Amino acid sequence: MEIVLEIHLVVAFLVVLFALALGWVPLGRRVMVAVIGLQVLIGVIAAGMLGASHQALPPAIWPHVAAALLAMFAYIIARRIGDRSASHAAPILLGALGLALVLVTVWLGWHMAGRV
Repeated sequence: MEIVLEIHLVVAFLVVLFALALGWVPLGRRVMVAVIGLQVLIGVIAAGMLGASHQALPPAIWPHVAAALLAMFAYIIARRIGDRSASHAAPILLGALGLALVLVTVWLGWHMAGRV
């Protein structure tokens, strides 16, 4: 179980790094959707392993999951708007919102893990 949580933590740092470096360009927004999707999948595996070992999920899990999914949807919408419109402001603003949501998700995860 600990190894899955460590993998989840390492991929979280990867998500933040990609959000800072790549979330501002069209191809980077596609990468962000894929990386956040991978992170959500790893989180589902971790939650499933907790459930299989009859451990209760922490109460802060739902805001953590909601923030991660909202970040992914922000990048999805930013990519779609960027593909269909000539405006560059809306995708950049949604990318910034996605970055903020990624940071909130990491903050919630750190508090759940008791590392802060």
